[in-house]
Amino acid sequence: MTRRWLAVLAVLATATAWGATFPLVKNVVTRMSPEAFIAARFTLAGAILMIAARRSLTRALLRPGLLLGLLVFAGYEMQTHGLITISASRSAFLTGLYVVLVPFFQWRTTGRPRLNVWIASILAVIGTTVLIGGGFAARPTVGDMLTLACAFAFAWHVVLSARHSTNETSTALAAIQVLAVGLLATPLTLFTRPTPWDTKIVAVILFTAIVTTAIAFAALMWGQAHVSATEAAVILAFEPVAAAITSIAFEGEPLTVPFAIGAALILGAMLLSQMRFGVR
Repeated sequence: MTRRWLAVLAVLATATAWGATFPLVKNVVTRMSPEAFIAARFTLAGAILMIAARRSLTRALLRPGLLLGLLVFAGYEMQTHGLITISASRSAFLTGLYVVLVPFFQWRTTGRPRLNVWIASILAVIGTTVLIGGGFAARPTVGDMLTLACAFAFAWHVVLSARHSTNETSTALAAIQVLAVGLLATPLTLFTRPTPWDTKIVAVILFTAIVTTAIAFAALMWGQAHVSATEAAVILAFEPVAAAITSIAFEGEPLTVPFAIGAALILGAMLLSQMRFGVR
C-alpha cells in the first residue's frame, strides 16, 4: 500500500472517530460545561502529544501550531455550544458544510483544486443533506448559527494543516495546536457551572482525549502531509455517516433510505476525490 493511500486511511479513521463520538459528546455536555469538557479533553491530549513529540518540537512550528489551535478552539467551542440546542445529526450536517468551503479557501492559498475534487466536494454536501433528511427542515436557531460558524473555522484549519504538515512535523504540529486548545479553554471554566465529576464523565474525557484527540490529530496531521486540503475535506465528510451509524447502533435511531442514499453519495465523493483524470 502506498504512502498516499495510508494517508487517506489515516484521515478516514479520524473522521470515523470524530463522527462516532458525536452522540457521546452531546450527552456529556448536558452534564458539564462545554468549556470544562474541552479544557480537560485537549489539555490531557496535548500533554500526551507533547511527550510523544518532544524530539521534533521546534520554534518554527510555534506560530502555525498556535494558529491551528486557535481555529480548532473556536470551532469546537461553537460546535459544542451548538450541540446543547440542536441534535447530533443536525450538528454533523452543519459542521460538514466545511467540505464545500475548503476548495474556495484552498484556491486562495495553494491554487485551484482539480475539477473532480470540486465535484466531489459538492457531492459530499448533497450526500450529507440527504443523510440527515434535508438539514434545514426546522427553523434555524442560535445553535445552527454557532455550528455554521464552526464550519468556517474548520475549513480554514483543513487548508492550513495541509500547508504546514510534513512527515517530520506532523506529531509536533498536532501537539502544539491540541495543547493550545486546552489552555485557551481553561480560563473560561472559571465562569461555568461546577462539573459533577463521576466515573462516566472521567471515562468519556479519557477516551476522547486519547483516541479522538491525541491519536486522531496526529493521524490527521500526518495524513494531510500527503493529500490536498480539498481531498482531506471530502474524506472527512464521512464524519456524519459515522455519527449516524453510531446513533442507529446505540441510540435506537431507525435505519432509513435517506441514510443509505446519503452515505452512498458521501462514499462516492470520497472515491471520486482520489481519482486522477489529468484535468484541473
